Parts: sequence; C-alpha cells; structure tokens
Amino acid sequence: MQKVLALDLDGTLLYPYSFRHRVSKKNIKFLQHWYDAGNRIVLVSSRDAKFLNLVGKDIDRPVDVIAGIGSHIEIDGKVVKHVSVDNQTLKKTIEFLDKRFHPLAYLLTTSEYPLIIKNNSVTSRVLSWFYWFTWFFQGKSREPYILNNRKFDEEVEHGDIVKMMTFFGMGKSKKEITKEINKIIREECTDIESSWTSIVNEITPVGCDKGASVDYYAKYLKINPSDVYVVGDSGNDITMFNLYHENSYVMAKAYPSVKKYAKHVIRRVYKLDKLLLKEEKTNVK
Repeated sequence: MQKVLALDLDGTLLYPYSFRHRVSKKNIKFLQHWYDAGNRIVLVSSRDAKFLNLVGKDIDRPVDVIAGIGSHIEIDGKVVKHVSVDNQTLKKTIEFLDKRFHPLAYLLTTSEYPLIIKNNSVTSRVLSWFYWFTWFFQGKSREPYILNNRKFDEEVEHGDIVKMMTFFGMGKSKKEITKEINKIIREECTDIESSWTSIVNEITPVGCDKGASVDYYAKYLKINPSDVYVVGDSGNDITMFNLYHENSYVMAKAYPSVKKYAKHVIRRVYKLDKLLLKEEKTNVK
C-alpha cells in the first residue's frame, strides 16, 4: 500500500540551515529510499511553490507541493488547488491588527513575490538589519525578499495574495504573545485562517491550514488516513498532528506547547529511515 510522508520545511526537513545545501545528504538519502519503495513525498510549508519545487530538485525525486499552508497545491506537477486571500478582507484584517496589536512588521507572499516586508515601527532601521541578519544565516535556504512599504500596500490592494505574516519581536515573551494573538485572530476574524510559529502569525484563506490541506491532498489521491505520516516542529503543524496523531512526528527541539500534540519525537528527519522503512527496504532489495 502506498504511503505518504508530509514534511514541514523550516525547522524540520531544512534543519539545520547550511550555506552548502538546502537539504542535508542524510535527509536526501532517506527520502530517496522512501520514494523508491513506492511511496509519495509532499512538502508542506508556508513558503511559496517555487521554493518548494527547488527543494524537490535537491531531493532528486518527484515531490508534491502544499505551499502557503495550503493556498496552493501541486500534485504530479499539476496545480490542483489555488486560492487567494481576498484583498478587501486582508485590508480589514490589517486595520484590526494595527488597532489592537500594532505589529512591528508585516510580511506578504504573493504569486509574484516570495516575500515583501512592510516596516510598521519607528525602529524600522533596526528591524531591517535584524531581518537581513536572520535571512543571511538561513544559508542556501534563503528566499529573495523586498523591503518596501509602498510595494506591500500595492500588493495588498491588487495582488494575488498567498499569505501574510505578522511579526511582533523576538524573545520568550513575544513568542507567548504571538500564540495568544493567534487565538484572538481566530475568534474575531472568521473570514481568514490564522496559525502561528514561534515568532509570527500566518494569515491565509479560510480552510488553509496544514491539517486540512494534507487531508485534501490525501483524499484527492484516495490514500487511507492510516497511510499518512506527518512531520513538523511548530504551531502551524499542530493541525497535522491532530488529524494524523498515530503517525505524527515532532522535532525534539520544538517547544513543549507544540510537542505535546504529536505522538512521536525525532531529532532529525532521516531518523525516520529505521522507523518507517523496515518493510519497504526489504521489498526494494
């Protein structure tokens, strides 16, 4: 029976970041074994489809893509789903966030731009340097970005919006704030979807969370839920852990508030080789 491995990228498949490669050799070797045993790989990320397909090329095996936390899905190289955040809805959401919480920055992904950043604070120069510093140390996993408030506003008005992120700062207290704000957004802004990672909230079209998106993917391919394995490390992976709990794996470095939702803990993705490929390896030989 064909199985599916649904993998988060940042903090999971791409962990740790490297200047030499996007995906470690050990992770690539495991995923090649997995695919060669007759199984499927689907990359599930808030990043855009172009980047996910680059990761697929590194793996050197066919992969499917769930980008923008589910706003864009590709199966066997064909787009089977693409939805956008309504522009007017997003404008109202930004007004709500500015009035209630005043984020330090907004980060926007559209069909045309992987990332546009809007500084929303008097500390814009400091924030610019901070983001560049963080971006630089992502190594080969970096995506191009634009730091331009005017371009951000133009795309909010007219662009094909995949997702928006809000940034409130670093540190343990800010991470807790991000988590709590996510709850408020989900309760009060019912015409968008909200999820969270350790430092940002992610705004996507309604129904576009990772769990619902993997479920859509599995049903499209008529794959039994018991044959779906999910791996992640952050708050936006919790919906996958809940839906596929028996086959859920969380990274050991994840926060306790995330780890409690998954059934299994792993240190690296390639450690799944010995856990999931016993029968498949025998069949390949």
